[in-house]
Amino acid sequence: MAIDMSTFGGSRWVTTHPNNLHTHGSLEPVMSILDVRGFPLHDMFLIGINDSCGTIVLPSESRAENAAAALEPAYETRVYIMGRRQGEDVWATDYTRRASDGTTLSAFITDLTLEDGRQVIKDGRWVR
Repeated sequence: MAIDMSTFGGSRWVTTHPNNLHTHGSLEPVMSILDVRGFPLHDMFLIGINDSCGTIVLPSESRAENAAAALEPAYETRVYIMGRRQGEDVWATDYTRRASDGTTLSAFITDLTLEDGRQVIKDGRWVR
């Protein structure tokens, strides 16, 4: 039996929608992409860190894998067991938006230069 996702609702910062969908933070365009790609928007907790990245908490591995597949290739994704709640595994799909050339942009740091003068992030992209 999978965890009941309604346990993630109830906080003043979490919005509860029909179909046991719970959201927090910045949600566009990820919800639109999931909807357009036919991923059912129910039984999940969507945490939008900002417009470019976030986490989708889901009750099963198959739903987490399906969410990742729906977001690819527009987002880089990672599926993992987030932990246990109420004795059940809780799965998550992390997502980070990709640029049109396929590179993954840094969602938080746009430019980073090390003490030795080597620039490792420029315009949100890792410099190799």
